[in-house]
Amino acid sequence: MCLGAFATLASADDPSTDVPLFHGVYQVIDRFDARGWLNRPVSATRPYSRYQVCRLLWQIHEHTQTGHVLTRTEQALLSRYLAEFDQDLRSLGFDRLSPPQKRGAWTRALDGLLFGWQDSAAAVAVAPVFRQRLVQERGNGSSDETVSQTYVGGLLRGTYRNHLGFRVRHFEAREWSTRLRTSRQDVLAHPIEAVQLKGKTVDFREATFQVVCATPWFDLDLGKASLDWGPGRMGNLFLTNNAPSFGMIRLKASHGPATFTHIGGFLRARPGLIDSIGSRVDNGHSRTLPRPKHLAAHRLELALSKGIVLGLQEAVVYGDRAPEFLYLCPAAVLIAAQSYLGDTDNLAVGVDLSVRLPQNLQVHLALFLDDINKFSPGAFSNKYAVQVGLFWVDPLGLPDSDLRIEYVRLEPFVYSHHFDINTYEHFDAPLGHPLGPNADRISGQIAHRLSPSLSLSLDLQRERQGENFLNADGNLVNVGGDAEQGRRPADPEVKRFLSGVVETRTELGAGLTCQPTAALRLNLHYRTVAAGNILLSEKQRGNARHHTWSFTLDLNFF
Repeated sequence: MCLGAFATLASADDPSTDVPLFHGVYQVIDRFDARGWLNRPVSATRPYSRYQVCRLLWQIHEHTQTGHVLTRTEQALLSRYLAEFDQDLRSLGFDRLSPPQKRGAWTRALDGLLFGWQDSAAAVAVAPVFRQRLVQERGNGSSDETVSQTYVGGLLRGTYRNHLGFRVRHFEAREWSTRLRTSRQDVLAHPIEAVQLKGKTVDFREATFQVVCATPWFDLDLGKASLDWGPGRMGNLFLTNNAPSFGMIRLKASHGPATFTHIGGFLRARPGLIDSIGSRVDNGHSRTLPRPKHLAAHRLELALSKGIVLGLQEAVVYGDRAPEFLYLCPAAVLIAAQSYLGDTDNLAVGVDLSVRLPQNLQVHLALFLDDINKFSPGAFSNKYAVQVGLFWVDPLGLPDSDLRIEYVRLEPFVYSHHFDINTYEHFDAPLGHPLGPNADRISGQIAHRLSPSLSLSLDLQRERQGENFLNADGNLVNVGGDAEQGRRPADPEVKRFLSGVVETRTELGAGLTCQPTAALRLNLHYRTVAAGNILLSEKQRGNARHHTWSFTLDLNFF
C-alpha cells in the first residue's frame, strides 16, 4: 500500500491508545504541518492515537528522503520519536531504516520503560510515572511561599490482535507548602480532582484509563481522559485539558477528508453542590450524594484542502437525571434534542478554521456560542467567545524557533447557566478556556531549540477580567464574571463586557528545558506577574507583584 493511501486511512480499525496531550511529539508535528510537509492539515481533535502519530511521523521521514532538508536539531528530534514509536511503526508495516534491535534493560530505562514485550498477537509496555516540582513564590507581604509537589505512579499500555487496545495510568501525589491549605482554591497543583486537606499538606490522586475496540467502520473506546478540541495551543474555547479528566464513551470514524467524533461524558458537579433529598443514613452514619452531571458533544472536522481545516462542534451539559438517549445517540442534532427536552440544559455550539499560509505561517479562528437564540440576536441568552491566533515556524528566518501569538475574548456569563448543575465545568474548572467569562487576554510565546535536548522559551501576556463584587450592603453584584454564577431573576437584563471590578495582570516568563530522552524532562521556569486592582484582603484592593521560580523533574509525566 502506498504511503499516501495509508496515511489517509480513517481512525477506524485503530486499536492503539491515545498519546497524552503534553507529549513533546505534538510540537514536532505542529512544526512540519505549518511547513506543509503533511498530506493533509493535522486534526484539531486531540489527543491523537499512537497509530495517528506514527503515520504523521512517517510522512515527515519520507519527505527527508526526497530532498527536503532538516536542521540537525530537527533530525535528532525526528529520530528520537521514530525510535520511541518503533513498535507501533512496525505494527503498521512501516519498515524502519534498521532491523529490530534487542532492547535490553538499559535501553528500556533510557526510553522510560520498565518492561516491554511484543509478539505477533499482542504488545505490552510498563513504565514508571514520576514528577518532582519545587516552587518558590515571592511578592508583596504574605504572598511568600515555598511549595513541593511529588507525584509517583505508573502506566500500563498494550494491544491485542490488532482489535483491542488498553492504557492505564495512576499516580499518588502530595503537595507540601509553607502556608496552610484551607480550601481547594489554595492548592497550587492543577488540575485536581478530590483532595485531602491536612494543614500545610494536601494529598490527591488521579487515575486515567482507556479501552479501545477497533472495527473496520469506527473505533469505540471507554475510559477516563482529557480532550482538547480546537486549533489553539494556549487553551481552546470548546474542550481543553484545563479541567480534570472525566469518564467518557467515545466513537470515532472518518472517511476521506471528514472526521467525526462523538462523546458521552460523565462529569462531577462542583464540590458542595449536593443532593439534599438524596441524604442517607447507613450504619449510623449520614451522607449526602453528589448531583449527577453529564456531557454530550460531537465534532465534525473537514480538511477542505491541503492547508485548510474546518471544525464544527456542539455540546450539551445537563444534570440531575440519568443520561439522555437523545444526547447519547451519535446521529442526534444536539441543538434540536435540547429543545425537544425542554430547553433547560446548557447548549454550546462552536466553529473553528485553521489556514496554512506561505512562509511557514498558520492562522486560526474559533467562535464559541453559548445558549444561542437565533431569532433574537439581542437576547441575554446569546453569549459568545472568540479566539484568533497565529503560529509561525522559523520566524524571520530564525531556525529551530516557533512563534505563537493569540487573542481570546469571552463575553460575560459564558460557560454559566441559570441552573448551577448545568455550568460548563467539571469539578470547579471550566471544560473550555481557563480564562473564564467577562475577560480577554493577548499572549505571545517564542521558543528556540538550542540543541535536540535543550530549548529556551519566552512568553508575555496581558489579561483583563471583570469580576463580580459586593455592594455597600454586602450583596453580590453579578456582572457575569464567574462561570459558577449564572444570571439570577433579579439581575439586570443588560450585560456589558468588562463591567464590574476590572482586574489586570501582566505576566512575563522565561523557561529553560532539558530533555535528554523522550521520557525524561527537566524544566526551570521564572515568572513575574504585575497585577492591578486585585483583592489583597477581605475589603482592600490594590496592586501587587509576584515572582515565581519553579524547577520540575518529569519522568513519563506527559
